[in-house]
Amino acid sequence: EVGVGNTTVAAAVAAGLLSVPADDVVGRGSSADTAMVERKRDVVRRALDRVGAVAAVGPHEVVRRLGGGELAVLTGVVLGVAEAGGVVVLDGLATSVCALAAVRAEPAVAAHLVAGQRSREKAHAAVLHELGLEPLLDLRIRAGEGVGAALATGLVKDALALRRGVARTSAV
Repeated sequence: EVGVGNTTVAAAVAAGLLSVPADDVVGRGSSADTAMVERKRDVVRRALDRVGAVAAVGPHEVVRRLGGGELAVLTGVVLGVAEAGGVVVLDGLATSVCALAAVRAEPAVAAHLVAGQRSREKAHAAVLHELGLEPLLDLRIRAGEGVGAALATGLVKDALALRRGVARTSAV
């Protein structure tokens, strides 16, 4: 984890979607010290001030104004998987924020989401709560490589295999 700023951008989008101030969503990211966290808060505050009342413009515009291309693509992936009838296992803050934007655009997407884990990021719990999701794992890890989603996907696959192997009362 090298600290590339993805949690700062995701926190800004979370603030826009949740209509909350920067102080409510900015966390440490992968390795920020206290001074860096304050700088991140300032960046998110300035971004929110720059774009104005983003909640009124819709979720796609919030992602466009406060996020980057990667969050726009990820939001589209969530929408596409849901439209295809698939399931999206969310990992950390960035994927969860994109899922929230997708749900705000198309509420039916919510039925296709599984919260793989809860990270340590300050905004993550608030976003999961807004989505109505309880994470399968509460790892509180800071790694952003999809570790929580990978572990949770294994758990879901094992649970499905177990379910398939259990006798039904109608078969007894």
